[in-house]
Amino acid sequence: MSAITTANVCRVAAYYRLSEKDKAKAVSDSIENQQKLVREYLSHHEGMELLFEYYDDGYTGTNYNRPGFCAVMEKVKSGDVDCIIVKDLSRLGREYIETGKYLEETFPDMGVRFIAINDDYDSDTPKQSDDILIPVKNLMNETYCRELSVKLRKQFAVQRKNGEYLGAFASYGYCKSPDDRHRLIVDEYAAQIVRDIFHCFIRGYSQGAIANTLNAEGVLPPSEYKRQQGLNYKSGFRTAQNPKWSAAAITSILKNRVYIGELIQGKRGTPNFKLKIVRERKEEDWVIVKDNHEAIIEPLMFDVVQRMLTRDTRTSPDSETVLPLGGVVFCADCGRASLLRSVTRAKKKYCYYVCSTSKRGEGCTSHSIEKTQLENAVLNAIRMQIQLVVELDALLESIKSSDIHAARVNKLKLQIKEKEKELDGCKEFKSRLFEALNDNLIDREEFTRMRDKYRGLEAECSNAIEKLYEKLNTMETEGNPERSWVEQYAKYRDLPDLTREAVVALIDKVIIYEDKRIDIQFNYKNEIAYYSEIVKTAMKEVG
Repeated sequence: MSAITTANVCRVAAYYRLSEKDKAKAVSDSIENQQKLVREYLSHHEGMELLFEYYDDGYTGTNYNRPGFCAVMEKVKSGDVDCIIVKDLSRLGREYIETGKYLEETFPDMGVRFIAINDDYDSDTPKQSDDILIPVKNLMNETYCRELSVKLRKQFAVQRKNGEYLGAFASYGYCKSPDDRHRLIVDEYAAQIVRDIFHCFIRGYSQGAIANTLNAEGVLPPSEYKRQQGLNYKSGFRTAQNPKWSAAAITSILKNRVYIGELIQGKRGTPNFKLKIVRERKEEDWVIVKDNHEAIIEPLMFDVVQRMLTRDTRTSPDSETVLPLGGVVFCADCGRASLLRSVTRAKKKYCYYVCSTSKRGEGCTSHSIEKTQLENAVLNAIRMQIQLVVELDALLESIKSSDIHAARVNKLKLQIKEKEKELDGCKEFKSRLFEALNDNLIDREEFTRMRDKYRGLEAECSNAIEKLYEKLNTMETEGNPERSWVEQYAKYRDLPDLTREAVVALIDKVIIYEDKRIDIQFNYKNEIAYYSEIVKTAMKEVG
């Protein structure tokens, strides 16, 4: 529609706005009804011609950077519009200071007329009461926004604590339930891709290699998959016409705790209803709900992956996978990771692990050991550890469940007794401190220092006792906990060769000493020690 420049005609641009909050409030604020009201108004006012209509659907009134409103202002700047008309002042905006600035400075400076129909406001025919009423109305509009924002924030906080999913899109591997959009359910196709990613990483494939494999197989990356499902998904990471999986996308999936059934929300947000810049929140302010939805990945596997993500597990140039002991071997003295190096002697290649600190010439000694020798030693140790765990599990199965339960309870009671004894010792020492001060055996400074120290120890003991009693109360009402960690060992019972998967599942670290001694730190050593003690206690009581 071309602009009319006849001097006797007032060229009008109508502006309509509807926020998501307004949609739930009343149908009278719909874009269609705003349009009807404006056109009805203009039909009774000669000399005004509607040339342009712009609207913003789903935009808050506290943010003036809206596409429709910006288009209106562009028409004003280009000289194509003489008048802006809206249903009421709240359609222009709900921010008191900014709305007042437009009415009192921006529009007058640009020579544009402004009409708010329901508020009976026309800048060409101002009333004496406008100086009081208009600022009050703008303030009321802002107050409405503030109160609504507070209510919504409280509502969202309750929903997050109840484990209701509030995100616009579900994480890859999940989708929103058709019966309840706040509940996550497994998307079996994408979930299988997630499982494959975790299993490939466990087997030693790097994030880059996993991404290349998925791209070669034609698997759509998460953003494209969501769009294929008909979701209006937008991402700032889409930089190419044909998006691909990347190492960063694989890492993001490997770190996402949603796959073990844990829902983490409130990680980002705006400070208040006026500031729209999204900021990261402190971790203690996150809302975390465990066991919220069906897990795709077992927690034990997830924990192994998190541990390996912190290790140096680079692959060699001629291999796609990490060596079985990659990122697991460490120096006993400096604690740094050991590197795999090779030398050729008499046309024969020798591979060995060596301390990275020593190799860089930054101190320490070589702590070197031949690769095959180390791998054989680790394989034998794994086989022995598996046998130990399997035998321990067999003993636990042979003992009555009630006897094991009684042994666990007695062990906990013994821990409580020891802590209570430690607490009594702290109290007794504090009382002796007062005697020593009164007898001038110690000065005031020494008294204060020792008193504060034992106050801290006393508080630690009290907290530990409280937690032990909580655990005891829970233990007395529940059965024996499942030993899923045993399955981690059992599935490698007939391990013929050393594999990356077995190493990362069962071993935390392999420590190398200068004299070539090896210390293998297995996973679940605390659980093994705990249940070994339980077996001894239970067998004594039975015997």
